[in-house]
Amino acid sequence: MIRPYELMVILDSKIGDAETEGVLSKVTDLIRQGGNLGRVDRWGRRKLAYEINKNPEGNYTVIQFASTPETVTEISRVLSITDSVLRHKILRLPDRVAGRVLANQVSSQEQ
Repeated sequence: MIRPYELMVILDSKIGDAETEGVLSKVTDLIRQGGNLGRVDRWGRRKLAYEINKNPEGNYTVIQFASTPETVTEISRVLSITDSVLRHKILRLPDRVAGRVLANQVSSQEQ
């Protein structure tokens, strides 16, 4: 069963743009294999509330997608073993928000 999710990834701010793109493309490829990619919102470099691995800043990215629970488990596994990922969090969106996410995905695929 495909369900809507939201993923926030905080990447090390010291890595280059090429490596950042590589990590995000790996995640989006996993999402496309088992579901539908929604909105990808790059927040850029932000100051962390507290240092993580002696890093005061991180590159934030929020991804909305619809996928199976198995794909979400695989995404979490891949992000956990990637060195440039400081933190990640995957949330299942409530059903009342799910309609908006799925509607946005359909409209973005039509364009």
